[in-house]
Amino acid sequence: MRKTSAILLAAALPMAVQAANTEFSYGGYIKMDAMMSTYSDGDIGAGSLGRDFYVPSTTPTSGGTGEETSSVDFSAKSSRLNFKTVTTTDSGEKVTGFIEMDFLTTSGNEVVSNSNSPRLRHAFFTYNNLTFGQTWSTFMNVGALPETVDFLGVSDGTVFNRQAQIRYTMGDFQFALENPETTLVTAPAAPGAPGTLTTDDSGLPDIVARYNLKAGDHAFTVAAIARQFAVQDGAQNGVDETANGFGVSLSGMVKIGADDLKFSYTTGDVARYVGLAAAQDAIVDASGDIKATTVNAAFVAYRHFWNDKMRSTIAYSMLDADYDDDTIAAGRVEASTSTRLNLMYSPTKEVTYGVEYSMATLEKVTTTKNEGDMNRLHFTAKYSF
Repeated sequence: MRKTSAILLAAALPMAVQAANTEFSYGGYIKMDAMMSTYSDGDIGAGSLGRDFYVPSTTPTSGGTGEETSSVDFSAKSSRLNFKTVTTTDSGEKVTGFIEMDFLTTSGNEVVSNSNSPRLRHAFFTYNNLTFGQTWSTFMNVGALPETVDFLGVSDGTVFNRQAQIRYTMGDFQFALENPETTLVTAPAAPGAPGTLTTDDSGLPDIVARYNLKAGDHAFTVAAIARQFAVQDGAQNGVDETANGFGVSLSGMVKIGADDLKFSYTTGDVARYVGLAAAQDAIVDASGDIKATTVNAAFVAYRHFWNDKMRSTIAYSMLDADYDDDTIAAGRVEASTSTRLNLMYSPTKEVTYGVEYSMATLEKVTTTKNEGDMNRLHFTAKYSF
């Protein structure tokens, strides 16, 4: 028995030594959301992500033939938990690891248990100037996002993406190679509606360069991205084609006394990166050529502090997609806008209550009017730890 115990202790010692050099911490929040929504042109559907937070492409449109519908939703899906480690190596260097999960996008049974599965948000580590793993795209400026009751709020106009990447940081400059993906609208092989294709055929990573600038209390970010769109033989009527795309984004935060103004403007071949992928990256025309979609997306948000515990944000967000061929792109998202106003109250720094009213409009490519509106009243209660 003593020999067995000694063997087990020896096996455990390397882990004990590692733990002695590693600091562990955890964080996250518990968040309850309650919302009442009305839609001008049809039902959004019980399993839609748009029932949990604002997803522009899910707003129902029917060309004026749909009936007004409404829904009430309660959930705690956006609650999240994260773990962080900081290990000091024998040479005195630091290795930082971070992993985070929440429960969005995996709907459980609302009849009885509301059991929602965890999903991975972040899983990465940094060593010296390098970051490896899944986290916010380097093309995205998290610091420019406004405070909203909704999970994201300015969904139409902001870059929003998490994906696996290799990032190098040198002061205010960042350079990254990130996971590529191509979303396409395809020309029909026979009469009928075109399809949507996600190819995962790119032979090159998305390449991002970014520069962060601070001027007093103000902060700005400019970022550029280069992408390859690709579809291989057999994926779309025997088409084997690639095309290149480029985009830029300018975002930031300006302090106005105790208040702040946040903004973002993004343009180029960046459909997957903005509007929660409301538009497709490109179309495949009848000749088999890939034609990139030009997207313009922007938001502006002003936050006013009424006192040290209460504040409000008013925000406007927009997206506009220009396809190369509207006939092929018929029925796809062409434009989206939203406006929201909220009131946030924090009796302590750990607890926040919020109420927000938002209005949104979605338009689709068509020869006749095809748009729909959404109005939503959203309440939240959040405990951060």
